[in-house]
Parts: sequence; structure tokens; C-alpha cells
Amino acid sequence: MDPDSEKVATFHSHYGAMMFKRRVKGARLEPVPRSLSSSCGTCAFFSGILPSELINGNLEAVYEISDSGFRLILDNNE
Repeated sequence: MDPDSEKVATFHSHYGAMMFKRRVKGARLEPVPRSLSSSCGTCAFFSGILPSELINGNLEAVYEISDSGFRLILDNNE
């Protein structure tokens, strides 16, 4: 995984997405792409390394964006 690649994070709630945007520099909120599932319908696009303190109950999953689509790199549903 390239730490500087663009990624997309999905969330269990819109509140989680808003808190993520506040904490991750340059993150932008958008509707979740149809090919991904999400509980709240809002996702955050970001680049860089995901801070470990943001891997909490609000975060659903993180995908790396590649030429072939989205590749799951973190499933936080466990």
C-alpha cells in the first residue's frame, strides 16, 4: 500500500464522517460510490496515512483507490 495514494473511508454514521474530516487534513466528504456499501451514505476521500486514533467505532472501512477500482485495506466491522 502506497501511503500517499488516495483512499476512501466509509462510516457507520454521518457524525463519524464529520469528525474524520475535522481530524484529517485535506479530507473531503462526498456520497459513497455505488460500488461500496456504507451505513450512512457519506464517505471521506483522503491521502496519506490514517491516524491510528481514528480507527474507532465510527469507521466502517478504508479502501485504496486504484486504476481497477477500490481495494479494501481495512475492515473495521469486526
